[in-house]
Amino acid sequence: MNDEYIWPIEPKYKVTEHDKYGIRKNHYVLFKERQHSGFDITADIGTEVHSIANGTVILAEFDGTTTEGFDSFNDGYGNKVEILNDDGRRVVYGHLRKYFVKPGDIITKNTVIGLTGSSGGSRVPHLHIEIRKENTEETGLEYTINPLDVLPKIDLEKLTEEFKLEPYAKLWRIMASNKPWDFTPEDIPYSEDKEYIR
Repeated sequence: MNDEYIWPIEPKYKVTEHDKYGIRKNHYVLFKERQHSGFDITADIGTEVHSIANGTVILAEFDGTTTEGFDSFNDGYGNKVEILNDDGRRVVYGHLRKYFVKPGDIITKNTVIGLTGSSGGSRVPHLHIEIRKENTEETGLEYTINPLDVLPKIDLEKLTEEFKLEPYAKLWRIMASNKPWDFTPEDIPYSEDKEYIR
């Protein structure tokens, strides 16, 4: 564990299977199995996001492209910030409502870099935190590490609070149930609505 790291947001809500690093059996945008190269922290919209370590901002932009070749408002990382940590790892903070930094900014782990939202390929408000092994634009499990391996240890099993903001909460309840992959496009009627995917 890197003792210099902090959590970007203190986790508040129960962790679902869809949040975890690794293989998702049913992705809520693509509706098929897909790698997830980060960890998702469900959060209230507008929650302050801190950098996990000292570093330099590389990117602060809207990203709408996925490896599936789509390019629209509701795909990809959405509003994202990428920071090159002083230890050489590149970290992606995705699905923000807004960001407060720009490329070249020198930041510390006390810096608020943005606010959580549900932009890009998000269907429940959250922060996607992705830690790459080095300074690379490549994503995927080969190029990343599980954030839970390096962030300060938290007993995530003790998190029991449910996310209740509609219309997102219906999908969240399925993902937090004992059948976490049993969602369909019909469970996400707002998926093309820029009022909710932003």
